[in-house]
Amino acid sequence: MWKCKKCGEENVGSHHSCWSCGLSQDGTAMTNAKEFQSMKEEAAESETLTGYTSTYGTSRMIAEAVSFIGWIVVGIGILVVLVLFAKSSESHGGFTLMSLLPALLGIISGLLLVMTGQLTRAMVDTADNTGQMLSLLKRRRGK
Repeated sequence: MWKCKKCGEENVGSHHSCWSCGLSQDGTAMTNAKEFQSMKEEAAESETLTGYTSTYGTSRMIAEAVSFIGWIVVGIGILVVLVLFAKSSESHGGFTLMSLLPALLGIISGLLLVMTGQLTRAMVDTADNTGQMLSLLKRRRGK
C-alpha cells in the first residue's frame, strides 16, 4: 500500500500509478489517459466482483410485501376518514371521535407495518453488506 503524493489517495495492490489521479508511484510522471482509464475500470470491477451471492432474496421480498400491505392499509384508512368527513357534512350532523377511531387505528397499523418492513429490509441489507465485506477480506487474505 502506498499514498499518492499529489492527491493523498491510498492505493492498494500492484498498481504503480494512483487510481484516483493517475500520478505514478514515484511521483514523477502521469500515466497516459488510456492506461489511466483502464486502470480505473479494473479497480471498479474488483470492487463490484466480490464473489458474494446474496441468500436473503426471500427475506427482502417478504419485507417489501409487508411494506406494500402497510401502505395499502394506510390508504384504506385515509379513504375511510375522507368518506366519514363527506358523510358528516352531507347530513349536517357532526361526527363523533368513535366513528373515526377504526380508521385512525387502521392508519397507525399500516404505518407500523411499513416501519416493520423497512426495518427488516435495513437488517437484510446490513447482512448482505457484511457478507460482501467478509468475502472481500477472505479474498484479500487468500492472495
